[in-house]
Amino acid sequence: MRKIILPLLAILLLTACGETKTRKEINRRKAALVEHQQTELKKAETELWKTDSLLLIANKELEAMTQQVEEHKKALKATEEELTALTKLRVKRDSIRTQYEALGLKIRYIHKKQSE
Repeated sequence: MRKIILPLLAILLLTACGETKTRKEINRRKAALVEHQQTELKKAETELWKTDSLLLIANKELEAMTQQVEEHKKALKATEEELTALTKLRVKRDSIRTQYEALGLKIRYIHKKQSE
């Protein structure tokens, strides 16, 4: 009977110690995840501010160029270069807007994961 009890006790002690190591590792990973989420959130918020400024500038440029091209169209003086530049500016603005929206979604997702 002793031959069975001693190895059984040794195994129980080893597995109990292993669980605390595992629990510590899980807690460390959770803490690292929280820290990583905070870091990513700050980076995304900073990038969102920059992108917002770029988007405002691009919208103003597009509005001014659109008015100018519309005036030239009415006077039948619009050139191919003006129309191409207007199209490129629209593409640039749309690209910045897409980046802005993606960053906003990333921030919302991080907030959602933090609240879970």
